[in-house]
Amino acid sequence: MKKILCAIALLVLTVPMAATAGAHNMNNGNSVPYTGRPTNYNVYNQPGFMMGHVQTRLYSVNGSSVQGFADLRQIPNHMGTRITVVAFGLQPGNTYVSLYYSNHVCALEPYSVNDVIGGIYTANAGGVGATIGNADDNLSEINSVSVRVAGTFALLACGNVHSY
Repeated sequence: MKKILCAIALLVLTVPMAATAGAHNMNNGNSVPYTGRPTNYNVYNQPGFMMGHVQTRLYSVNGSSVQGFADLRQIPNHMGTRITVVAFGLQPGNTYVSLYYSNHVCALEPYSVNDVIGGIYTANAGGVGATIGNADDNLSEINSVSVRVAGTFALLACGNVHSY
């Protein structure tokens, strides 16, 4: 448990710096300013190769003031995607759920329990919540990730995974 809390604390401390300092695109080695678009650390678009890594920022919607980030990593051999979500600005003690979608705007699709990332999570006293889970879909098929209120599915934050 201590290892998980340390890992989340490390993510919380480093994300704000990464989000404001700029992103680094490993495909060409150049530093680029953060534009709100996903930072793709991927090679999944190369023929015959299905590995990849994408980090994207989660933006507040509907005036929620909830923000965060999602980290998506392709699992080798077309076995799905490992997704980590960290959200800030949540109500301490309330429960939340994160979903992934094939659309780019976090619009609810025909619901499946498999679309839930890791399960329901609770915000800590600082208003931070996190979840980790494996999606059955490959990285190239996931286009957005959300943070929603667990009881009502009200959308609080959304991140576009792939530019379109």
